[in-house]
Amino acid sequence: MDLTKLRLLILDVDGVLTDGHLYYGENGEIFKRFHVHDGHGIKALMKAGIQVALVSSRQTASVAARAKELGIKWVMQGASDKSENVRQLIAETGIAADYTAFMGDDVVDLPGMSACKFPIAVANARPEVKKIACYVTHAAGGYGAVREVADLILGIE
Repeated sequence: MDLTKLRLLILDVDGVLTDGHLYYGENGEIFKRFHVHDGHGIKALMKAGIQVALVSSRQTASVAARAKELGIKWVMQGASDKSENVRQLIAETGIAADYTAFMGDDVVDLPGMSACKFPIAVANARPEVKKIACYVTHAAGGYGAVREVADLILGIE
């Protein structure tokens, strides 16, 4: 497995970019915690010409705000079929599945992971997710796992 060939990294949000915890405010708003190391890795990937996309089952303003802050063009929220989202991203970006990775943590990510060449799981992913992954991170979701993968893609040790 040579991750340096990747040209499109698709990320689940809850449990990959965040630690998977949901924090609710008094008015029902959802707060999420993102790791700055992951953000730096995403920016480094995009600077190197590698596309990054977010695919989430939930729809929250915090994800839209984080994506905007990082300059992520491809954001799909409220995803009910992540394999369809992967196919759509492949079509829109023109990047073949052979050069695409999907990084997930839970069973809802399995269809998206199966639709690309490089399924990646975070360290604290469900066993079923780790089973199909070509790479399992050392870091847990929300604790620098995306940065770890970004460094591998960029060939940074």
